[in-house]
Amino acid sequence: MLRLVAFLMGGVLVGTIAGSLLTQYARQTELAGLPPPPARVERPCGPVSGKTAIIVVHGQSNAANYGSTRHTAREAVDNFDSASGKCFAAADPLLGADGMGGSFATRLGDMLIQDGRYDRVIVVPLARGGASIAFLNNEGAALITNGIAKLKAAGLTPTHILFQQGETDAVSTTTADQYALLLHQLVKRFRAAGFDAPFYLSRSTKCDYAGPNNNIAAVRAGQFSAVNETLNIRPGPDTDTIGNEGRSPDGCHMNEAGTLANAVLWAAFVK
Repeated sequence: MLRLVAFLMGGVLVGTIAGSLLTQYARQTELAGLPPPPARVERPCGPVSGKTAIIVVHGQSNAANYGSTRHTAREAVDNFDSASGKCFAAADPLLGADGMGGSFATRLGDMLIQDGRYDRVIVVPLARGGASIAFLNNEGAALITNGIAKLKAAGLTPTHILFQQGETDAVSTTTADQYALLLHQLVKRFRAAGFDAPFYLSRSTKCDYAGPNNNIAAVRAGQFSAVNETLNIRPGPDTDTIGNEGRSPDGCHMNEAGTLANAVLWAAFVK
């Protein structure tokens, strides 16, 4: 596993794409050649024990279902669907996020159980492809508010919140200060609901398929400065270290090796 991560390190930070084009292109890519989603097997959400991890996964496409290959969890990994408020056996594409391909979170759940850290993992996907940090605080804010409401109705409290986003802002004019401010506003939605789980913030900007990119440094600086002890915002993995060997031909979304590497990187932070 460590060899795989090392193999994928050192990706070059060049190019990305504006949000609407990113979403449109990615959806076309992920829909091509993929079979219909699998049948869903409902499972009870409760009861939960101290050895259960409840992991919210938020952000944009690489936190959603845009990996080139799907994975069905082999361990006791459940997918909480924020639309129905029910739990299902975790199988890509995960319910609650967009995209028709694979998710690192399904693999992450297996890893955490196989490593003996947890007996059960409930993954709560809320991510949307092409989403800017501003979108997630405005039009997309319902992703969080609805997710919070459904989790509370199901009696579930997150133990971890993973946030992987930034590729869209890397081709915008978002400043480092604006990014940090908006990220704090987003986190406060969870805190106001009484969800105090550690919020892990990745450093993510790499997306190669659309011309010159001039805002990577600002976004990465904003992600670095947004870490905040009072709000329990902690540094997460640097997913830009997954190079093009782990990416689809667009240099943005993950192939099978990259999706696995993404899960490995996140596993180092989920204690």
